[in-house]
Amino acid sequence: MKMIQTLSAALIVAGASVAALSPASADEVVKVGIDAAYKPFAYVDTNGELAGLEVDLTKAVCAAAKVTCEISNVPWDGIWTALETSTIDMIGTTVTETAPRLEKYDATRIIYKVGYAFLVPESADTSKGLDGLKGQPIGTIVGTQSYYDYIKATLGDDAQIQGYDNPDAAVLDLDAGRIAAFQNDNLQLQQQFVSTGKYKLAAEPSFDKKFVGEGRGWFFRKGSADLVAKINKGLDSVIASGKLDELGLKYLNTKLTTQ
Repeated sequence: MKMIQTLSAALIVAGASVAALSPASADEVVKVGIDAAYKPFAYVDTNGELAGLEVDLTKAVCAAAKVTCEISNVPWDGIWTALETSTIDMIGTTVTETAPRLEKYDATRIIYKVGYAFLVPESADTSKGLDGLKGQPIGTIVGTQSYYDYIKATLGDDAQIQGYDNPDAAVLDLDAGRIAAFQNDNLQLQQQFVSTGKYKLAAEPSFDKKFVGEGRGWFFRKGSADLVAKINKGLDSVIASGKLDELGLKYLNTKLTTQ
């Protein structure tokens, strides 16, 4: 999703961390990196611990898969480097599965699906839909190629795109009028911002697979087939049990679609 920066392992794995231990033996330890900058998906709580939907889901899946998982807060701009250098074994931040990524990495089954949308202030005139955003500066998460492609396809190749490290920074500029809209996935926008009553979506979310892919999953280094199979088995169990729906309702006020 984001631009990969070369960082040392000491800088990549930063902030809070938490161990998610399964009831199995500790023969196999899976190092999981999650970017905790996306509440309610993942964040650092008031006690300095990792929390959120992705953290709880990872714990549940690791327990079901009978593997021991050590979860660390890994900032997004270094998470792919951390995976490639074996600092982590799995990206526990759910990532859109696209053809280029699947050529380079192994991935789990689809965990859930999201759409792409544009966030604007509640007071914004949205009578023209997305046409009203053309020619205006648009914010998105820096280096997320599928976001950039979607913005250009929707608003034109000459769209003015401003990249941000996290949604909060983008929305600060949205509030200040420095950008006209913030583009991101609809679940993130609806839960974190629309729910406050201060913002709305400029138009209905797009679920065009050309941009959003088949859905979101977890990623691993190439050659991780055995580990992926174990995690997929855990995912199947967790989804069948209704735990994913439970977490969706808890954190997003909606069940997450897997189909």
